[in-house]
Amino acid sequence: MDKPIIENLKILSECFNHKSDTFSNSIIFVNEVNKISVQLEDETNFRITYNLHFDKKTLLVPEETVYHFCLSLFKRKYDDVELPFSIKKTIEIGEWFKTEKEESVNIISAIEKELDYNYRLKHLFLESARFEITYCNGLLILEDKEKEYFSNVFNFRKIQITPLKKPHEA
Repeated sequence: MDKPIIENLKILSECFNHKSDTFSNSIIFVNEVNKISVQLEDETNFRITYNLHFDKKTLLVPEETVYHFCLSLFKRKYDDVELPFSIKKTIEIGEWFKTEKEESVNIISAIEKELDYNYRLKHLFLESARFEITYCNGLLILEDKEKEYFSNVFNFRKIQITPLKKPHEA
């Protein structure tokens, strides 16, 4: 299995009150609503199986969308909610910086400031005009309010902020 994705999914599952069990080729997440299995299908795809009322539903999703689908399942309130499968572009950190310019840099700075004040910080919820941003145990979750992009998850410590160019430098 892809270790960074699995480790990040375990952290995400805890943020959404799920317990997890890791096996040699899969991981299972459970809470009072969900039973979700994520399995590496091949080099670039994951098989996600989840409970749907009294049945199961299986999706084959590309690696870049696995966070989006797992986040959607972690947030389900009822087990009869089916995830629609669609194809969209997944938000990348560079795209977020381009889309929201100074606002994204200010959000990263605010999280860094909060971490300097409280190094044990587990959750922080922020939002911008376009995105819902969640800091969760070292991960940054970006969710597009306009639903143009799929959600994505990033290791907060690995985010590189490139200095913004001033208008006269562009």
